[in-house]
Amino acid sequence: MLIPGALLLWRLPWHPIAVVLTLFGVFWIVDGLAAAAVNYAWYFDQSAWWAPPAFWFFSRFGAVLIFPIILLLLLFPDGRLRGGVWRVISIIAIALGLVLPFAFLFAPADALSLENDDRTALLAAFEPVLPTLPLPLEAWLALLAAAVPCLGLGLLLALLVCVSRRFGATPVEKAQLRWLVWSALIFLVALVFVFPRVPTGLVDLLLGFTIGLVSASVVVAVTRYRLYAIDRLLSWTLVYGLLIGGIVLVDVLIVLAVGSAIDDRVAMLLAVVAVTVAYAPLRGRLYAVASRLVSGRRGDPYGVVSSFGERLDRAPDAPSQLNELAAAIAEAFGSRSVRVELDRPGGEAMVATYGTPLADAAEVPIDHRGEIIGRILIEAGRRPVVSTRDQRLLGDLVRLAAASVRSAELGRELQAGREKLVLAREEERSRLRRELHDGLGPLLAGVKLRLETARNLAERDPARSLALVDAAIDDQSEVIGEIRRIVHDLRPPALDDLGLLGALEQQAARLSGGGMAVRVSGSAPPDLPPAVEVAAFRIASEALVNAHRHSGASRVEVELAAEDRMLRLEVRDNGRGLAGVGAGANGVGLHSQRERAAELGGTLEVSSREAEGTVIRARLPLPQEVAADVH
Repeated sequence: MLIPGALLLWRLPWHPIAVVLTLFGVFWIVDGLAAAAVNYAWYFDQSAWWAPPAFWFFSRFGAVLIFPIILLLLLFPDGRLRGGVWRVISIIAIALGLVLPFAFLFAPADALSLENDDRTALLAAFEPVLPTLPLPLEAWLALLAAAVPCLGLGLLLALLVCVSRRFGATPVEKAQLRWLVWSALIFLVALVFVFPRVPTGLVDLLLGFTIGLVSASVVVAVTRYRLYAIDRLLSWTLVYGLLIGGIVLVDVLIVLAVGSAIDDRVAMLLAVVAVTVAYAPLRGRLYAVASRLVSGRRGDPYGVVSSFGERLDRAPDAPSQLNELAAAIAEAFGSRSVRVELDRPGGEAMVATYGTPLADAAEVPIDHRGEIIGRILIEAGRRPVVSTRDQRLLGDLVRLAAASVRSAELGRELQAGREKLVLAREEERSRLRRELHDGLGPLLAGVKLRLETARNLAERDPARSLALVDAAIDDQSEVIGEIRRIVHDLRPPALDDLGLLGALEQQAARLSGGGMAVRVSGSAPPDLPPAVEVAAFRIASEALVNAHRHSGASRVEVELAAEDRMLRLEVRDNGRGLAGVGAGANGVGLHSQRERAAELGGTLEVSSREAEGTVIRARLPLPQEVAADVH
């Protein structure tokens, strides 16, 4: 009773079932110690001061130790008495169960010793002088005679109440009740039909066995059907209890074996010490095996972290490292199921699993430098992850894995960025080649052809030659315009001539008119990086063009500001909003704007309401030296 009761009391403080199991478990232990003390005093020291209180507890208070069976039947599994008529029956069962303890606690010694010579001798030797209730001897004899039948009737009524709980119960609740009903029925049959027909010594043995059977039925309900959620806690406690009991038994056997083989007491003592020292490493290994079976490898945190670090070094990429993390956590904490999820920016989470995922797994966030980058779903093993040391070990594993996985992810992103940069460079080269070959090349070839023809006609037809030269000059103007267009696409010249704010004001002046007014305000830091200038100008220009073409806005405001090492660009209009324009107007354009911001590590947000306009906010990072100049 004591072990499941204490564990349940720890998990659910002051739960009635926990209190009954723990309290009466302690009483049973004290009763066993009292019985041993009485036997020792009877044979060796009948005048010992502790013999009378031990005898009183053993012979009188021991009658209370059967009463918890009735309480368990009435309170199991929710710790409350049933309502209605069943509550009345429950109270009657409790009253009947208290008749036996009442009779033995307050009956005079004459009533207890009648027709029992062994008890008469014990009473004469150890019975303390205590006041009793002033009832006739015949009344006490009648009460003692009715005590056992009343106990049997109380058990029967409590059993009926317990069986009545099955009606309307869930399948799991019925299974929980079935074990207790079965063990209580065995106890009732033994009490009524077996105990009166066997010797007293055998009664004590059978009584301990049947009450242990009732306690075991509660354990089965807890472990097999997960009642009160202490099944894992109970399992590792029982394993450790069996291990300690086995070690003590082996130690006792070693001492007895050596003692029987050696007569000399000093030699025997030396031999026992020698054997114990030689046996100690084996005992340590047995304890380590049991500890690893119950708790995993958490008992050696340094070994867990060191081993995990080596496994991370061997893992070739982030998915493999996550798999190693899941396996390391499962081994460290004896868990059957671990799932690790790592969030990826703009993509699906990276997932690694160990074992079969369960529904009741606990969630532990993965924190890397104050940022939640994922989570761990761990199913508790035989021993839950509850102690501070366990939490610290799990945190060490998570931090080690988070740094390694994030490093691998950054490496992957860096490689992807390099590949994207090379691809963008090659695409830009291809674009320039097409511009030069398909646009500027034919224009220059035409100019060359006209000039050559004019040279050939200079002497024979000067007028026609001059006309061709004029045409070549016109073509050259077109060549100059094409060159300016190509240069503008690479970097708008206004940025070099006027700066970012001036270039935006020039663009605003170009697009103003036709019912739309554009206002540019704010300021830009000096010496902006060219990439930031171009990105901000392109994003703002695209937003202004979209507002001019699609929004129907009458007012557009462009604002520039530098704050928190970021260049903030905001374009706000009072047009129809994105919902009021076609899909083509906000598809490719917005995607291009977001890409420009993302290429520099910035962000772009778009908010819009129908008939209330659109707001585009871009934040572009600034180098530290530029941000320092701002402040």
